[in-house]
Amino acid sequence: MRAVLTVAALVIAARPAAADPDGARVFTVPTAWLLPAGAAGATLGIDHRGDTTAVASFGLGMAEAEIDQDTDIRGCTDCAMRPLPLRLGRAAFRLGVRQDAWLPGMPALVLGVRATFAAYDPAVPDPRASDAYAVASRDLGIVRLHAGVDALSASVAGRRAAARLRPLAALEVHPPMYPRSSLLGDLAWEPNLDAVHGASLGWLLGVGVRYQAFAWAQIELAVRARQGEDLGAATVMVRVNAFTRP
Repeated sequence: MRAVLTVAALVIAARPAAADPDGARVFTVPTAWLLPAGAAGATLGIDHRGDTTAVASFGLGMAEAEIDQDTDIRGCTDCAMRPLPLRLGRAAFRLGVRQDAWLPGMPALVLGVRATFAAYDPAVPDPRASDAYAVASRDLGIVRLHAGVDALSASVAGRRAAARLRPLAALEVHPPMYPRSSLLGDLAWEPNLDAVHGASLGWLLGVGVRYQAFAWAQIELAVRARQGEDLGAATVMVRVNAFTRP
C-alpha cells in the first residue's frame, strides 16, 4: 500500500499543467505565477479600518511588471502608541519560468524585485522599503504550494537597515466539493519603520478564502495578524482580483 501511495503521489506531482494559475500573490506572499504576454491583472482591496490596496500588473511573457499602492508597512514616530499603516507606492519586476518548463514536475520559479517610489501622507519621515525574492510554486490540483526566501531592506528618516533574509510560505487548498472556492494561508515579512530606532522586520500571517466568481474575477476575504500586535488588532480585508487575456 505504501508503494502504491508513493507512486500515485509522484504521478500527481509530475502531471503537466496546461497553464499557470492567475495571481501574483496569495495574500502577501508572492507566487511564481506569471501573466501571459499581453495579459493584465488588477487588484482592489479595503480593510475594516478603511485602508486600501490597488495593484496593476502586465504580462511580458517570461516577465511581469507591477505597480501598486498598499498599506502593508507600519511606521511610527512615537512607538509607545500603535504603529500606523503607511500608504506607499511601490513598483515591482518579476522574471521567471512556468511549471514543467524544463522538466516534468518542476515548479514555476520567479525572481522578483520591489521598491518604493512614493509615500502618501506618511506618518513617519521618508519611509522606504525594498526587497528581492525567489519563489517556487507548484499546482498539484487540490493543493498549490508556494515557498521561497525574501531579502528585505528598509529605511526611515534617512536611517537604512541592512537587508535581511526571511522565509516565505503559502498554501492554497481547493476542496473538490467546492470547485470555485479556495482556502488560503500565507506567512510573509514586512518592515516596521520606527523614526527613532530605525527599521525592523515583523511577520505577517494571513488566512482566508477566495471565491472564483467569474472566469476572469475572484473575491477574497482574509484576516491578517502581525507580530507584536494582539488578536484584537488583526485586520479583516476584502479584495477583488480581475484578469484580462490577450
